[in-house]
Amino acid sequence: MNGTIPAVILLYGIAGSGKSFAGRALAEGLGYHHYELDQDLTSAMRLAIAENRSFTEVMRDEFFEIVVQRMLEVVRHYPRTVFTQGVYKERHRAFLQDRVPGLKVIWITAPSGSVLDRLRRRGDSVSAEYAALIERNFETPREGLVLSNDDCSPTECCARFLHLFRA
Repeated sequence: MNGTIPAVILLYGIAGSGKSFAGRALAEGLGYHHYELDQDLTSAMRLAIAENRSFTEVMRDEFFEIVVQRMLEVVRHYPRTVFTQGVYKERHRAFLQDRVPGLKVIWITAPSGSVLDRLRRRGDSVSAEYAALIERNFETPREGLVLSNDDCSPTECCARFLHLFRA
């Protein structure tokens, strides 16, 4: 527990964990600007998704170079921003924290049944089968803040977020 509520946040986790839901909840409930970093996926990454292939390390490295610049640009305009993106690798989480001043990373978790239901309901380019394939690449953090999204309401999501920072 930290005591200080961060101005710049990255919510990360597996596909279907509820990163976007939590990002919208924090934006609406606590006045953050919400930015989904998947908007900045490279064409190679978009093609990999369309072909149900995992990203390569080269793809990820290129993407996170772009992401740093995007995050810095967004924060210049919106000093209180919550970013959302999978960020499956520990080294990329550390890379972002080293380059984006004041960035606090928070792992979004959810029960596997909820994740599967969400993936099936939303019907976008990330199917339940593709999510299972890429989940193998997710590196569980060794430490850090965790926000549970067990189908809670937006209000409860905000309360859980604030609870992480109670002194």
